[in-house]
Amino acid sequence: MNPSSRAYLSVISWPDHFDESARVSALVECSAMDPYLARLASRRNLPGVMCVIDASVRPHILNALHARGIMCIAPTHTELNQYPQAQNAIGVDQFPDADPPSFVVENPNNQHWTFDATQVRLIIAGHIKSTTTRIRSNPSIARSAFAAEQVVINSLSGDGVQVSRNTTVTQLLDLHVMSKSGLQLVRLVGPRTRIGIVGDESRPSLLDDSRPVEMASILMPGVMVDTGFGEFDPPGDVRAKALKNGRQSGSLTIDAWAFYSPWVAMIAQSMENW
Repeated sequence: MNPSSRAYLSVISWPDHFDESARVSALVECSAMDPYLARLASRRNLPGVMCVIDASVRPHILNALHARGIMCIAPTHTELNQYPQAQNAIGVDQFPDADPPSFVVENPNNQHWTFDATQVRLIIAGHIKSTTTRIRSNPSIARSAFAAEQVVINSLSGDGVQVSRNTTVTQLLDLHVMSKSGLQLVRLVGPRTRIGIVGDESRPSLLDDSRPVEMASILMPGVMVDTGFGEFDPPGDVRAKALKNGRQSGSLTIDAWAFYSPWVAMIAQSMENW
């Protein structure tokens, strides 16, 4: 299926009286899903992507599911790509004594813009893990066409081979802000984004804190916070993109995060009308 014709059928909630059989029947009868795949999809955490459908039949499938009382949307690949691109901020600083709390964003291109807590519509918090494996073989192994095979053999036998794995956890925080110039997506990445008070040069990263979500909630009270990324099951094309980009340490890669954040925002928009 051409990417521009894809839509992601996403169930937000099932009717309370729906058991697994009813969920499977709805997916099969309304979206023509394979029964086995529909059963697997019906068990996913919500909100969840049930399947990828052709965007041209989206209205018919959504109408059929809505008629059964199922809360769902189906954003297209194009719509997700049209969501504001993430700004990887290098600094988000708070103005002291401002009421409501107000902030200035510093972007890598040295541009600045401001927002206050009332303009934040959604906070998405999570982390990704990446694991690198290093194999060191005995230097005496000949660098020949058989070297790779010899390393595998030695790995199994433990003869002269050292295997080390390093896992890195990167905290992520996305702020979806309705600024004066329109919707903005501010991404705070690990220790690279400095958080502090305007004028303070010794600014640590918010994401170095053990509870970044709590700190963000204190600074921006009342804002909807989503922490469901750890339970997200990315659609197949997102997984394939991660593999193509050489990210094989798990399904929850930065590619999955790049899909998840605007996807959750679109769900929130549909429910909160912002």
